[in-house]
Amino acid sequence: MVVEILKAVAIGLVQALTEFLPVSSSGHMVVTKALLHVEEVGITIEVVTHFATALAVVIYLRQRIRAILRALVVHAAAPRSGRTAEQGHDLRLLLLVLLGSVPAAVVGLAFRDAIEGLFVDTHMTSIMLIATGVFVFISGRLARPGKHLGWRRAFVVGLAQAAAIVPGVSRSGSTVGTGLLLGVDRRQAFEFSLLLSLPAILGASVIEAVSGRLGGDPIIVVAAAVPAFLGGLVAINLLFRSIVRNKFHVFAYYLIPLGVLLLIVL
Repeated sequence: MVVEILKAVAIGLVQALTEFLPVSSSGHMVVTKALLHVEEVGITIEVVTHFATALAVVIYLRQRIRAILRALVVHAAAPRSGRTAEQGHDLRLLLLVLLGSVPAAVVGLAFRDAIEGLFVDTHMTSIMLIATGVFVFISGRLARPGKHLGWRRAFVVGLAQAAAIVPGVSRSGSTVGTGLLLGVDRRQAFEFSLLLSLPAILGASVIEAVSGRLGGDPIIVVAAAVPAFLGGLVAINLLFRSIVRNKFHVFAYYLIPLGVLLLIVL
């Protein structure tokens, strides 16, 4: 029982820390399962850890999310009047998030079976970790931010998020890196990436929940959920600091050697 709890804690931490840092949570989960000799972590643990990381985003962006919801209510009550310029901006941001979420939803649903097969391929995962490292390095070093997020840029970032469905490709690395390459302001790229993660994480959780049978030991589930939530908050803060301090590229120094090492070991 103790061993199972420790494995659950490890899985929760790995899920959280790598969900938001540009190092690929899916890739690390594949590797973690291989190293811990865990074939499946259980549908309940996967769902709960995803919800825990989503909750971390909601807590971190609570003011922005509250403003979006308030603007939505005002718009619903009075569509043509009574809306401030700031509320109009919040409504536009919501539409950008919805637009950016479409590619991942389409790819995830259309190619679900093929994608699931990749989650047991440690060789492909290792290669994708290296590719992610190269992309993170290039996007971090070549970033020339200063532009506002528009419809075209939001959709392109959404396409990058869809590519991150493949294990080993980082969701945050793809979305933030693409935003930076497109010239999006650093804080906007960070915030948009986090907001985009909510439909992606919650959507994946719902699909897992309805396609599998929930169950499992509550102690083990909590042992995974708590570190997933706390680790998520830590990872979000680290991501923010790396972006605003122009240190986003440093994650490549971890990803590329890790991918090469895993190719040799696994």
